[in-house]
Amino acid sequence: MTAVRSTTVPPLLTADARFDRAVQAAPARSVSAVLATYNRCPFDPDGAQARDNPLVWALESLLCQAGPALAEVVVVDDGSTDHTPAVLDRYRDRPEIPIRTVRLPGHQGAAAARNAAVAAAGSPWLLFGDDDCVFTPYTVSGAAYTLHTLRSTVDGRAAAVMVPFYYRALQPRQTHPTAQIGRLDPASAQFATHFHTWPAEYGTQPPLLDDSGIVAPLPVQLIGGTCLIDRQALDHAGGFVDLSDWKSSYSDHLHLSADLTDSGADLYHCPDPRLGAAHLKWGAVGRYPVDPVDLGTWLPGLGRRFADLVDLAAVPRQDTGCRVADDDFHAEMIGSFFAFFAGRSLPGARRWAARCWRDFVEHGIAYSSAVAVVTQRPGREHAWRSGLRRGALAVTSGLRPGRSREQVTELLALVCADAGQPLIDVW
Repeated sequence: MTAVRSTTVPPLLTADARFDRAVQAAPARSVSAVLATYNRCPFDPDGAQARDNPLVWALESLLCQAGPALAEVVVVDDGSTDHTPAVLDRYRDRPEIPIRTVRLPGHQGAAAARNAAVAAAGSPWLLFGDDDCVFTPYTVSGAAYTLHTLRSTVDGRAAAVMVPFYYRALQPRQTHPTAQIGRLDPASAQFATHFHTWPAEYGTQPPLLDDSGIVAPLPVQLIGGTCLIDRQALDHAGGFVDLSDWKSSYSDHLHLSADLTDSGADLYHCPDPRLGAAHLKWGAVGRYPVDPVDLGTWLPGLGRRFADLVDLAAVPRQDTGCRVADDDFHAEMIGSFFAFFAGRSLPGARRWAARCWRDFVEHGIAYSSAVAVVTQRPGREHAWRSGLRRGALAVTSGLRPGRSREQVTELLALVCADAGQPLIDVW
């Protein structure tokens, strides 16, 4: 992965008159905001810490949206065992923006919850977000205006607009080359998110979408968890792949992005911070840098400082969202990505395994800032082997697209030879 370069804050983009006009011109009642949630309400809604539930942060920030685009919020409770049902009861019969809830019978995983949300939603466009995000007031209508403008003036196949999300931050504090933002190439096993960064080439006078002043979107091959997607395009792509074998659900948007592209959809990322969201990463200690300016910022929709939310989110927790223990995360990521790459490119899967051996096992490089501590070399070797074994099982047992046992056995033989390791016994 290319190193991220530090920079000064991008140009101050305010909600001026032309921006406000664009937000108000977004297609009315065109968007259902959908949240899949699992155990994100540890605090009793009748208690003193009712406002400390991250699901409340997400819902309250969605209820404060400017512009006409948001028609409803659909929340699918993926079998939570905490106070989630009681918290959602507090949001019934809201006259302004209806909040509709679906409860799954038991914990089925993020893909099942998202597909259930899609089935329940009534709007042509769907804004997906994480249940521990705080959305800006312009996320929904800004994204809807952007997608509408792209489709009508630039690209009729535009089907998704990714909006930026900032890890425990409110704005970008780093730049990254545009060529490495939202990239996915299965054949070379290359992927890059960097949706929290500012495009380096945009500088202090970024290109604009139109006279609205909204920053021009980038064409991408990869989208992430905070994204506006055309419902028909999502249905045509087959919805979210079943990844219930992977508690972290970390590869879900690799599958989704590739499936959307295969079905003829074009994907975009709009790096405009006014459309973004703060992703609190609830329950992860992590290695996220924080900025004093962000921490001291007052969040009007929530009536509290951003620092309060960051402090609450950084308390280590498991059995919440897609959170897994640090020691389990690496096997989950290595294996789920191996299954994705193997399904689409056997050479790509081989390159991914070799890259993980070199970067993670030999050099102790963690690919996610959610991980606070990287285990010692024996633990890394175990995670590599365990992850590849699980990935091999997944790609031969119904995961789309799949592979035969013979193909995967041959692939593992090459992978283990590359690393000088004994063959991984799968079957």
